[in-house]
Amino acid sequence: MKYLNYFKTALNSIYEISVILNSSTNRRHALYGVVKQMQNTLSVERAFILLHDQHTHRLMLEASAGLDEAIAASVSFQSDEGMVGKVFRLGVPILIPDIEREPQFLNKLKRPPASEQTSFIAVPLKFQANTLGVLAVDKFSSRMNSVTTEVEILKMIANLIASFLHKNEFFENELSMVQDEKIRIEAENLSLINEIKSKYSFKGLAGTSKLMEKVFDKITMVTNTSASVLIRGESGTGKEVVAKTVHYNSDRSTKPFVAVNCAAIPSDLIESELFGYAKGAFAGASAEKKGKFEQAEGGTVFLDEVGDMPMEAQSKLLRVLQDKTIEKLGTVESTKVDVRILAATNKNLEEAVQAGKFRLDLYYRLNVFTIDLPPLRKRKEDIPAICEVILGKLNTSYGKNYTLDATTVAALSHCNWPGNIRELENCLERAALTAGDGLIKPEHISCSRGDFCLSHVIGEECPEGDEPISDDGNSDKTQLLLALQKAGWVQAKAARMLNMTVRQVNYRIAKYGIEVKKI
Repeated sequence: MKYLNYFKTALNSIYEISVILNSSTNRRHALYGVVKQMQNTLSVERAFILLHDQHTHRLMLEASAGLDEAIAASVSFQSDEGMVGKVFRLGVPILIPDIEREPQFLNKLKRPPASEQTSFIAVPLKFQANTLGVLAVDKFSSRMNSVTTEVEILKMIANLIASFLHKNEFFENELSMVQDEKIRIEAENLSLINEIKSKYSFKGLAGTSKLMEKVFDKITMVTNTSASVLIRGESGTGKEVVAKTVHYNSDRSTKPFVAVNCAAIPSDLIESELFGYAKGAFAGASAEKKGKFEQAEGGTVFLDEVGDMPMEAQSKLLRVLQDKTIEKLGTVESTKVDVRILAATNKNLEEAVQAGKFRLDLYYRLNVFTIDLPPLRKRKEDIPAICEVILGKLNTSYGKNYTLDATTVAALSHCNWPGNIRELENCLERAALTAGDGLIKPEHISCSRGDFCLSHVIGEECPEGDEPISDDGNSDKTQLLLALQKAGWVQAKAARMLNMTVRQVNYRIAKYGIEVKKI
């Protein structure tokens, strides 16, 4: 798990570095952002980038993190001097396990005495056949993973930096050539990121927030087990995507994945859909039919909206979980099934159990392992990554090359998305169809045009700089009642007191069933 977590961290860091390099044309600013990102996320004590000056033939310190600024400003190396000179001259990486024990280590950066053994890693910045400079780090040996892992991660970052430097040089000379090169570099970066994602991430899930890291960790824990999983979250948060992720990364991945929407099947048909029926079981049953559980033999059954399952079907589902057997309608014979059950709900099952609408024993059987999906409004930092996935699907579907500029991403991040990822998908598809030429601008977004927007309809807009008032039960209702009483039941005045819109106040009045008094 520690090894996997390190690679997840490295993946996130490499992605952020690619964003830094692709969003800036200022070389010094971009490279400083890279070394700071490495210091903050990759557990390195110091990171620095030296570039070869073609006029002086020296390696000049271009950007550093963790070094004394006065020393860093005056340091340079001959192109064949010290360890960095050797890396530049030979064009190969070097790793020194303990810099205190290496007689050829110059320490021109005047590092202070370390509290523990320090390793030094340096890799060349190479673009095609040209070596442009050196990327180097100091790292405590206790924080080192395998030598191969550490070097490979630095080589990936060095490739991104070298591509950026090549692009930056051309940008200063011939703008038209740079545009073509930028497309090539971005494709190269994307290919690199996708290659890493394919090894250390989950297909179909996007996000690097702390909340999503917890989701990834839970998926990793439960994937190769036979435990039942209950996936909880609001509508549109991607519960079925998580279920498919668990299935297709498990040892059942070559077997069927069968999804059942319990809310969409009439209560008098759900048993026959799940368990099948025998010939002659009822009028019109002219032949035997396999149910979803038999269709999924060896694989996974995904019960979406399981909280809406009728009580009678719940008792039969309990038997499947306990005995791994089913009984078709019209027969008393039991049939063995080998399936894993994943379930999802956006309802509060605990309240349903208390209300007698959901079996307690079934609740315990399904709730062996729980994965809670956060709503999109609580992980807005993931919106750019989610948009990238959605645009990829749209580009495939429509044969286009849709892109978002930074102001559009900011506009999308401004919304609270009560419909979560599903609402974001619909919004982007509408915007893409409106944009036409491929570049989606803020004016193409529904909110900007004044078109239908769920967030605005139900009063969940989030003004810049303000957090939305939580809608979490009695405390919200109590605040609203107090404000209405103080405002003499004038909604506009109460809205100002609560820092809400009138629409938000009216929405909450209707939600809590508050009777507005006439004074």
